[in-house]
Amino acid sequence: MLPSFYLFLFIILIFISIVIIIIYQFKKNSHSELFSQGLYNENEGHYNLAVKNYEDALTELRKLKVNKELDEKITQKIKILQSTIEYEKNFHSRAEA
Repeated sequence: MLPSFYLFLFIILIFISIVIIIIYQFKKNSHSELFSQGLYNENEGHYNLAVKNYEDALTELRKLKVNKELDEKITQKIKILQSTIEYEKNFHSRAEA
């Protein structure tokens, strides 16, 4: 009975460890995935969608309270993209007039 009890505890410990690792990886990759999508959309010229991706990534980063450098980088990208969007709106409105 004693060896089977230890085997049961070992299996439970492994199961809990795997669940914790999966949850950690999911949270870790959420903001990086959103940032990658933002970069892709920015390069494709979909600035509004890129801003949304960057804002979502920024929200995830602030929830986790990690990587302040990436937080600042995303904030700067959002500011630049908003300026670009405003410039394009003004350019298109003047071209139509």
